[in-house]
Amino acid sequence: MKRTIILVTAMLMMATANTFSQTPSIIEKPLNFSIINDDDHNNTGGYPLPKSPVQIPEVYLDGHALSFDAAIEGCEVRLLDEYENVIFTDFIEENQTLLILPSTLTGTFELQIIRGNIIFYCEIEL
Repeated sequence: MKRTIILVTAMLMMATANTFSQTPSIIEKPLNFSIINDDDHNNTGGYPLPKSPVQIPEVYLDGHALSFDAAIEGCEVRLLDEYENVIFTDFIEENQTLLILPSTLTGTFELQIIRGNIIFYCEIEL
């Protein structure tokens, strides 16, 4: 009986040690977006106003890499500098879940994800 208890305890300790020794390969920072509806004041864009709450995309930043859920496929991604100049733009393709931003960009930028007439935006530091 003692032998069984010692064996089980040793196995649990090994399993716990293996769990804690594994470090994630990517440490990601979730981004918190605000939302702008281009049609808030004037519905001239040709897009209907949403009838249900807008689903905010889940986007994570790790260095110059953005990872996201597939729900933002077909969206445009923009980076704006402090003067609101667009300095980078790209479109998210079907099944794309990673976007690498140019490594030459450093500093604070506004990240925008544009889906139809909805703009999700937040500030990021590269």
